[in-house]
Amino acid sequence: MKIRDLLLENCFFVDINVKDKWHFFKEIAECIAKEINLPAEKIEKALVERERLGTTAVGGGIAIPHSRLEGLEKIVIAVALSRQGFYFESLDKKPVHLVFVVLAPENESSLYLKTLAQLARILKQEDIKKRLINAQNIQEFKEVLAEVDREY
Repeated sequence: MKIRDLLLENCFFVDINVKDKWHFFKEIAECIAKEINLPAEKIEKALVERERLGTTAVGGGIAIPHSRLEGLEKIVIAVALSRQGFYFESLDKKPVHLVFVVLAPENESSLYLKTLAQLARILKQEDIKKRLINAQNIQEFKEVLAEVDREY
């Protein structure tokens, strides 16, 4: 499994401009809905419910909101970059610059957890994280991921 193969290319945002995570969830849900043919409200609700359990901003400018959805056929990932950062209630109290939204089918546990763990491993590498944040487009982003995807 390669992270880059799970990316929704049409839901890759460079320099997203949102006030906070709640506005972000609304905006990203609308994009994802078009790609996976599920209602945006359902996606937003799943992300919000998960976030209310505890922040998915892990620190270091990274957030990985995630949820499982009934009716979803395969794991998908949407990505947003924010050069200026935005408020996400992160553990380190710093703005978030890179967000990976991971959605999985309701009955998918193993691959879902492996995907989250792989993202966490990749994003612990400061040089990779910086290169991902500075990517100008989806192609550059996928090139960086291609380098680290081979490692796992």
